[in-house]
Amino acid sequence: MTGSIAMAVIRDSAMDNAAHRRAAVRRNLDSATRVHRVRDNGQRMQARHRGVVMAMIVAVVLTWFAVSVWAVEPAHSDVSATNVTTYTVKPGDTLWAYASSITPQGQDVSETVDELIELNGLESGALRAGQRIVVPDE
Repeated sequence: MTGSIAMAVIRDSAMDNAAHRRAAVRRNLDSATRVHRVRDNGQRMQARHRGVVMAMIVAVVLTWFAVSVWAVEPAHSDVSATNVTTYTVKPGDTLWAYASSITPQGQDVSETVDELIELNGLESGALRAGQRIVVPDE
């Protein structure tokens, strides 16, 4: 009987060892699965973060496009041609005096001076005798 008790103890011990090994394997598998789950969750979070960032970029670009389309104003330019002639500056002539003589009554002489400076590419309103300038035809 002692032999059978010893055999039973050895058998129980072997079964306990096998049960411990199975439990250890299960723990390792659970641990590995947990690691994979954590990695998968991390990857999902990164993918979600990238998705949110991309959505925000797309929203900003679409908003910029919409604002730029609605904010466009048509260009307003005077397309009519100005008839011009040339005038030779006489001694004592000033640009202001000449502009005063051609500016219609009630209009601003300074605008005419600016127009003459622009038409002739002048840096200032100073003129010299003998200089030829382009002036609007009256």
